Amino acid sequence: MLKFFLSKKRFDGDGGNILLLLLLYILQGIPLGLSASIPMLLQNRHISYKEQAKFSFVYWPFSLKLLWAPLVDSLFFKSVGRRKTWLIPAQYILGLGMMLLSSHIENLMNDSHVHVDMLTFVFFVLNFLAATQDIAVDGWAITMLKR
Repeated sequence: MLKFFLSKKRFDGDGGNILLLLLLYILQGIPLGLSASIPMLLQNRHISYKEQAKFSFVYWPFSLKLLWAPLVDSLFFKSVGRRKTWLIPAQYILGLGMMLLSSHIENLMNDSHVHVDMLTFVFFVLNFLAATQDIAVDGWAITMLKR
């Protein structure tokens, strides 16, 4: 089946590019999926609605990427490339951020005190990086795929 998916007849040579784009879109969805699960955990720990509302700020980067996209599209290093200038650092920082978060999540979400402000900051940064990656990948998809 994979052979059929990558065949020239099916995508006219774009099969590898489509798989790369699929992987990049899945990777940028990981921080979104994690941040979508936090409100349920906050609710289970009986955190006030005011504190839960603070956490909703983590979704702003995807809502405001329209303002950020012109910078991502216009500022780049020619030696690296227009999209990879943003894509590579975003991926590395996202990976490091999630590794750091994994080692500190129990302290941030302990039963005695949940650090909602710090959780909001961390997930805002992760979602900002994912939104930046989304801008770069969308632009890359336009240039890498054939008509």
